[in-house]
This record gives sequence, structure tokens and C-alpha cells, in this order.
Amino acid sequence: MRSAGCFALFGQVLALEYSNPAYGAVNLLAVDAHALLHPQDHGVKNNPYHLIRLCWLLEHGGAPRLGHGPRWLQVQFHGNLNIPVLEPPPDRAKVTVVDVYGGASADEHAERVYRWARSVWEAWGAHHEWARQWLRERGGRDHADS
Repeated sequence: MRSAGCFALFGQVLALEYSNPAYGAVNLLAVDAHALLHPQDHGVKNNPYHLIRLCWLLEHGGAPRLGHGPRWLQVQFHGNLNIPVLEPPPDRAKVTVVDVYGGASADEHAERVYRWARSVWEAWGAHHEWARQWLRERGGRDHADS
């Protein structure tokens, strides 16, 4: 799917997540997955931010609900000029928003979003240790998700 089509379909996923709290339960995972599939469309600090948050969500049990998330991470990134540029992987993920769209229930939607997020996380494997180290150094795994 072309990028424009992907963005349009992702917009429909977001509309569903924003209009129904049951679907919004996995919003942060969807946002991170989409952002990391399109690293060329975001600022230099955006890709590391989403990779760290995805690590926190998948490996540290962070809450992916709409309106929640690691405020401490936002604080860490605000004004931080020492964030590296992470080279995107040549193959971004085997699962995309096309595979997420159209779930028959909130549970199916969540299952599809988790599969998508894990696929994107795996694709960015070259940077896993960097994200994990960043969290260890800043105590991110110990922070509440508010």
C-alpha cells in the first residue's frame, strides 16, 4: 500500500480508537507502530521516542490506552538534543495497518494491533539494545504510566 493510502487507513483506525474506549485501549501501540513504519515522515527525535515507548509498552507492561502513557518519557525528550538518529530497517514490518483494519470486535482489534506492534518492534531489532539501555539508564521501566 502506498504511503498516502496507509495514512488514510490509519486515520480510520484512529477515528475508531478515539470514538470507542474499548478500541482505544491499544492506541499507543498503534501510534508507535505507524510512526516507525514511516520514519521518513517524522522528525529526528520522533523515531527514537516511538521505539523507546514501544519497548516500554511491549517489554515492561506499559499501558497502551488512549490518553495514557509515559509522561516521564515526554519530559526526557523535551529539549533533549542528544537523541541519536536511528537508521530505519530496510524492511519495516511484516504486519501493517492493512492487517489491523476491520477487526470485528475490540478484542480482535487489540489482538491485531499487538501483532502489528510486535512486528514493527522485531523489524527495528538493530536498535533494541539501545532502547533497552536508554530505559535502564533513566529508570523508565520503574515509572508509572501516567
